[in-house]
Amino acid sequence: MPIIILPDGTHFDYKIRPLYLGVKKINKKQAKENLLLLKSIADKSGLCFALAFGTALGAVREHDFIEHDEDIDLWVHYSQKDLLLSLLFELRENGFEVARWDRRGLLSIIRKNEYIDFYIYYPDSRAENIMSCCGDPMPQKYIENWTEIPFLGKAFYIARDWEEMMLFRYGKDWRTPVAETDFKVSRVRKSFYYIKDVIKGYLPDLIYFLIYRRLDEQKLLRYYSRLERFNTLKGQ
Repeated sequence: MPIIILPDGTHFDYKIRPLYLGVKKINKKQAKENLLLLKSIADKSGLCFALAFGTALGAVREHDFIEHDEDIDLWVHYSQKDLLLSLLFELRENGFEVARWDRRGLLSIIRKNEYIDFYIYYPDSRAENIMSCCGDPMPQKYIENWTEIPFLGKAFYIARDWEEMMLFRYGKDWRTPVAETDFKVSRVRKSFYYIKDVIKGYLPDLIYFLIYRRLDEQKLLRYYSRLERFNTLKGQ
């Protein structure tokens, strides 16, 4: 069973659960319960997070979770990583279990079959003014400068320049809903994702980071492509 070494040296073991695009359709009622429970735990401990990706998009566009989404996405600044990990036992006491831990910054927790992704962003020297999670860069200002918006009856953080962030990430049509999956995943694909996640969980750090270095280069190229598109749209 894989483990996460917590800031105090304690070992936290967990069961790997394959998570992938199309794994399931979001249950809005349960997702709301989970997010509000997480927020109460986070607020009590001082953990700060911001709505990210599809969750942020739904919050500002639909004022709800996106109908065709599958999970909750949150940003966490790397300075809060130790605090987040130190809460894993408390989260477990409240019904959350770790489903995935990527050493490059992605933590997924699950409760009642609804999961939450924490994207932990670190400084990245590969380009100017970016931070990355799992090799995927974002402009630093979106990760470090937040504002609050109303969502689910509470105040949640989101990137301060959230409209600009949406334009950068999704392009000029970000206000138009687009389904990225039909939630039909073959058994072969499901098995592949599970085996891949198990292997990732047990790889030594040296091999692990060597493998992902090349994939990270591809993500950097995607970032430059988004940046070029963004600059073109801003200039129109």
